[in-house]
Amino acid sequence: MTGRFIMCRGHRQPRYLRFGWQRCLAVVFASLWGSTVFSLSASETAFRVATFNCSLNREESGQLSHDLAGGSNLQARKVARILRKIRPDIVLLNEFDFEESGTAVRLFLNEYLQATGDWVDEDPLTYEFTVSLPVNTGIPTDRDLDHDGQKGGPADAVGFGKFPGQYGMLVLSRFPLRQSQVRTFRNLLWKSLPNPMLPLTSEGGDPWYSSEDLNVLALSSKSHWDLPFVVGSKVVHVLASHPTPPAFDGAEDRNGRRNHDEIRFWKEYLGTGANAWIIDDAGVSGGLAEDEQFVILGDLNADPVDGGSVTGAIQQVLQHARVNAAVIPQSDGAEEAAKQQGQANQRQLGNARHDTADFSDRAVGNLRADYVLPSSGLMVRDAGVFWPLPGSPGFELIDCSDHRLVWMDLATGSP
Repeated sequence: MTGRFIMCRGHRQPRYLRFGWQRCLAVVFASLWGSTVFSLSASETAFRVATFNCSLNREESGQLSHDLAGGSNLQARKVARILRKIRPDIVLLNEFDFEESGTAVRLFLNEYLQATGDWVDEDPLTYEFTVSLPVNTGIPTDRDLDHDGQKGGPADAVGFGKFPGQYGMLVLSRFPLRQSQVRTFRNLLWKSLPNPMLPLTSEGGDPWYSSEDLNVLALSSKSHWDLPFVVGSKVVHVLASHPTPPAFDGAEDRNGRRNHDEIRFWKEYLGTGANAWIIDDAGVSGGLAEDEQFVILGDLNADPVDGGSVTGAIQQVLQHARVNAAVIPQSDGAEEAAKQQGQANQRQLGNARHDTADFSDRAVGNLRADYVLPSSGLMVRDAGVFWPLPGSPGFELIDCSDHRLVWMDLATGSP
């Protein structure tokens, strides 16, 4: 695959100096030298990490860059203002359409995160490194995966999507990336997973997918990324993904089962043993070494208590021995939203404080869908969900997406 590397430098305002096409990884790499303001302490081992399904997806290829041009898109301004308020050092943005040219990424960085004007009160936010890689959404299979009698629709793609790159992923970081050690698992087939939870046409019935289907159907509906960032003197692996929603299917629950196994991938990746079946897109096998530190990030589309996910799906990582899930990000706004939506009788409001997605227009109600899960060797200093109470500062921004930004303050060293 091909990718575009963008390098831009400038002591006052970053400017683009040169463009070059590089083969191997399709990483959009930006080095932006300029004044940067961070909310954390000066210690290089302290950092804030976040995940945000920002819903910057569009119906047609190239439409996102078209909408972002000129810096006046209201939705993107709200997304940028939330990021400028929380100021994460590393953030995964789910549902940011992938464009191989990198145009949408550059526009968002320059005309929204770094912009000034009467629409924004927060200080500009600069990221020195950005990672944007191809995803499986919209990649045609020439198979009738949804059994509607036709081939070629968005549900027949490797991952649901109307065009390649829809609902993509973007990682922004102020810490350098060990680019040669990046691992992606976009091409790993679902059937490669030991004992996969493949759907059946009915209980005890025939397999939903044929052998020909399974020869092209990847496990990842978007992708799974292992991005090793150098945080101070340590390496922290950002494990990024966006499993398919466990919905929009039938009794066979093909999306719910795939969601379960996409989450399961991280369980296996962090497991012990050779795990020779785990083969990345460069042909390297095996999981993450036991002594490595990591943070699982993403809209995992699975609530521990409610929703339509397969029972125990998210517990596969929440209860993993290498994961520290003790600190649960929460907000007053999520609890208030549950009260207003009449969810108080459906479950304890203590759980509602953990919600990260506003699905009030759906039967499932609001859910905890987005996660920041650090490894047990990282210290957790603070955490939260950006879901302000009605009438409080920032509440006017959250309608940019049906998800909320989730953040966590971590440290790699001793307190």
